[in-house]
Amino acid sequence: MTATLGRTAVKTKIGLRDVSKVFQVRDAREPFVALSGIDLDVREGEFLTLVGPSGCGKSTLLDLVAGLTRPTGGQILIDGTPVTGPGLDRGIVFQQYALFPWRTARANVEFGLEAKAVPKKERRERSRHYLDLVGLTGFEERYPHELSGGMRQRVAIARSLAFDPDVLLMDEPFAALDAQTRESLQEELLRIWEKTGKTVVFITHGIDEAVYLGQRVAVMTSRPGRIKEIVEVSFDSRDGDLRAVPAFGEYRHHVWALLRDEVAAAQVLERKATSHG
Repeated sequence: MTATLGRTAVKTKIGLRDVSKVFQVRDAREPFVALSGIDLDVREGEFLTLVGPSGCGKSTLLDLVAGLTRPTGGQILIDGTPVTGPGLDRGIVFQQYALFPWRTARANVEFGLEAKAVPKKERRERSRHYLDLVGLTGFEERYPHELSGGMRQRVAIARSLAFDPDVLLMDEPFAALDAQTRESLQEELLRIWEKTGKTVVFITHGIDEAVYLGQRVAVMTSRPGRIKEIVEVSFDSRDGDLRAVPAFGEYRHHVWALLRDEVAAAQVLERKATSHG
């Protein structure tokens, strides 16, 4: 899939041009530089994973693409148009499920559709469709406290897909789940991506997860976050246990080799911040 992308002209869906983000911190002598000089193109319909050490600005970068915050410098484009705020062309899934506890799974999925004034019958049809897509048929009338963590995250994914965004932004959505549930949802997410053709940007701390999910893996430096390298990931086949094939281990080793020094640098920064505190 990635090889095919490399041979043909593919439209850029998301473009980041020399993006920086600086925070003014009270009582600090210098501003906090979270991101600096980010240049990145995300292809239309691709699954891009973003990995980097703690504190490198991964979530800040996702917030900027989502339009939740503005860059200090540079520009972010969706289909060539500058991002000036949140939009229905982008769906967001966070690590925390962020479901309304007083709403059923169906009602949670329908929430955004209500805000768009979608007629009730169509809301029901869409919520049913997307809950089925994430494997939750039969659980439509369950409340969040009646669902497992994995099920709640499925509802969150269905809710983001229901208003049919072009782009799905995911900030470590499986980090709080146990290993078996996480791997199950990784497979489910790939199936949904292949079926819907959405452009997906997925943040993770896990190298295995980044390699398993991503057509490309963008590796970030320690703070201030920059794009160190983008690794193209391509497998001959996804049949069987992908994590057991030699190529998977080679990709994993390469990404870790890029990250090793960045993780060490991030730890030094953290120790300095702690000692100054």
